[in-house]
Amino acid sequence: MARILDAAGAVFAEKGVDGTTMTEIAARSGTAIGSLYRFFPTKESIAATLLERFIHDRLAVLDQLCEAVQPGAGEELARALLDVWLDKREERDYTTLLLAARPDAEHHTAQWRAQFQGRVVRILEKAEPRAQASAAARGVVLLHLLKLAPQLVRSEADRDVRTEMEKLVLGLVNAA
Repeated sequence: MARILDAAGAVFAEKGVDGTTMTEIAARSGTAIGSLYRFFPTKESIAATLLERFIHDRLAVLDQLCEAVQPGAGEELARALLDVWLDKREERDYTTLLLAARPDAEHHTAQWRAQFQGRVVRILEKAEPRAQASAAARGVVLLHLLKLAPQLVRSEADRDVRTEMEKLVLGLVNAA
C-alpha cells in the first residue's frame, strides 16, 4: 500500500488532484487497476489517506521530540523544530494541495492546527519549565513561524535565512 501512496503523492504533486487519474496512479505504482480500486475506491480516498499519513507522521515526530527534549535544550531544540517543518518538503507541498481540494478543509485545518499547537506547547513547557505560563502564547507564535520555514528556506543557498530563523525559534524556546 505504501508503494501506491508514494506513487499517488508523486502524481498529485505533478498534476494536482483534479488532473490525476486512477489509471496514472496504478501505472506509476506498478499496481493493477483492479487492485488499486480494491484498496481505494476513488482518488479522493487516496488523497485523504495521504493527508492523514503525513499529519500522523509529523505529529509522531513532534511526540518523539517532546519525549527527548530536556530543560535548557535551547539551540538543539530550535534546530530540531525547524527540521520537523523543513523535512519532507515534497510531501508537504502536495499535502497542501490535497488539503485545499477537500470540501471540509477548514474543519480539518483547525483540528490539525490544534494538535500541532498542543504538541509544540508541550515541547516548550518541557524545554523551559519556568515559563509554562507563556508557553501557550509562544506556541501559537512559534507554530506560525515554523509554518513559514518551508517557504523561506527552500535550498542550501538559503542557509543565512535558516540561521536567522533558528535565532527566532531559539528566542521563543528560551523565553522565560
